[in-house]
Amino acid sequence: MAQPGMLDWLAQRARLSPHRPALIFNDRAWSYSELNRLVARLCSRLAAAGVEAGQHVAVLLPNRVETVGLIHALARLGAVLVPLNTRLTAPELAWQLRHSDSRLLICDRETEATAASLPDLGLALFSVDPPQAAGLDALERLPDLDAARWLGRPLDLAARQGLIFTSGTTGRPKGALLTLANHFWSATASAFRLGTDPNDRWLACMPLYHVGGLAIVWRCCLYGTTVVLQAGFDPAAISRALERHAVSLISLVPTMLQRLLESHREALAASRLRCLLLGGAAAPPALIEQSLALKLPVAPTYGLTEAASQVVTATPAEAGRKPGSVGRPLMFSTVEIVGAEGQPLPAGEIGEIVVSGPTVMEGYYRQPPATAHVLKAGRLATGDLGYLDEAGDLWLVQRRADLIVSGGENVYPAEVEAVLSGHPAVAEVCVVGLADEQWGQRVAAAVVLHRTASPPTEAELIEFSRQHLAGYKQPRLIRLVEALPRTASGKIQREAVRRSLAASAQ
Repeated sequence: MAQPGMLDWLAQRARLSPHRPALIFNDRAWSYSELNRLVARLCSRLAAAGVEAGQHVAVLLPNRVETVGLIHALARLGAVLVPLNTRLTAPELAWQLRHSDSRLLICDRETEATAASLPDLGLALFSVDPPQAAGLDALERLPDLDAARWLGRPLDLAARQGLIFTSGTTGRPKGALLTLANHFWSATASAFRLGTDPNDRWLACMPLYHVGGLAIVWRCCLYGTTVVLQAGFDPAAISRALERHAVSLISLVPTMLQRLLESHREALAASRLRCLLLGGAAAPPALIEQSLALKLPVAPTYGLTEAASQVVTATPAEAGRKPGSVGRPLMFSTVEIVGAEGQPLPAGEIGEIVVSGPTVMEGYYRQPPATAHVLKAGRLATGDLGYLDEAGDLWLVQRRADLIVSGGENVYPAEVEAVLSGHPAVAEVCVVGLADEQWGQRVAAAVVLHRTASPPTEAELIEFSRQHLAGYKQPRLIRLVEALPRTASGKIQREAVRRSLAASAQ
């Protein structure tokens, strides 16, 4: 609970290190004191708009300074942040706004057209820029005369900080309720595993409506270090930032790292990175090998929205000794592997990954059955499959929902993807199961090729797979595609791939 004199993290940082850079965006730096004053003004204006403790406030913003400011401001007000994916359509957003019981929506010039096109949901609509669309007010027009009283407020660790919608790669997304305590323990555990340096600069190119981006904001504030914020994933911009801003940490998903290796290998090799966190999906072994060959400090991680991001991490040294593993659970977290009946499984056996500890969410908002399905006595059933080796290191295999059962045999898409990725012409691949009357499911793959003089045919890729896979694991259908559909955080949308492949097979 809040304690007298215990100010929120940003206010504490502004007192302890007022001149230290808190944020760099578009080559401009904001000190901790400057960021704190911006947050105080936002608090004053939001309070004038009627925002109160416990209220849900939706934010439809790209990565920008005001997005960081609102993350801190809403926590200071005791309100609940509902960050929305800027790539969603108006109908998708309308569902999330209704479901989250949001009472106010904040947008900017990039997203105001979508905000203005929403049906009448009884929302107050504000923009952080001068609005052009009808029905929107400018947040800066609201008074900030009492900003001084918002330079710091008591902090309640048990308070809800965010209602974060899951990526929604399949089905409707669910709103995970995260508390300030979830973020605190996650940041503390990450620091114990990876260490901190007062001069650290953490590059954030993931969207701040994603838990991975949000985690960077909280961690840097707690550590007193600097967020180097990018508008999005742009290899050229990241290459420049690595050099210009002495970036020491960066968080990427495997696809991002692969693209950087293809286009800016020299910049990565010459960077001052001390840690490259790699998560969001299981990294292909070949990608880890390429990174290690360049002596990149890759730290494979496993995490999820429902546990405030990072749960398991291998240090760069551990990744070099045991490529393919994501390492051991972070301090305070416990990882178990269980079978179909919930029984603990011995080392080496594949089962469902179950997580417990202080980073686990409170539950899904307004979805008691979904909450009861995954949360039992504080233990989070992730739906992901993996195994622990004898040393206690975790190896990811697949999401349970993505498992293919063909003729009664389990086929792990990641295994088939690893084989196809071994072909020198293959850049990316996504393997899914298609309905089959005879076998229940059959293996199918969407493949993106490198640009080569003589690309292989689909039939040649199937023949290649036969040399490495048992018959029941071999793709029966391969389609060459220009790109794989992805979420904003870089995850492949397997359901979209499945629908596309099913349609092409008819």
